[in-house]
Amino acid sequence: MKYKYTYSEQTVDVREYEVESEVMLTEEEVQKIAMGCTLKDGYTYEGGEKGNRYKGKFVGTEIGDDAQPEYGGDEYKEE
Repeated sequence: MKYKYTYSEQTVDVREYEVESEVMLTEEEVQKIAMGCTLKDGYTYEGGEKGNRYKGKFVGTEIGDDAQPEYGGDEYKEE
């Protein structure tokens, strides 16, 4: 082939989690519990010891629709 081009898109996807706990948590603890979830809609992760139980749930992903395209490679033909 004579020409080589690249194309990529960058979007912002939003993954949403719900965390419940028997005790107050820090932001870091909430993040750790959320990250323990598998990225499957409705997946629930439970743990902790008696009196300190928690549950994390992966709610789902909202796919970004604001793609920012980037073109690279060889020179492009004018339209």
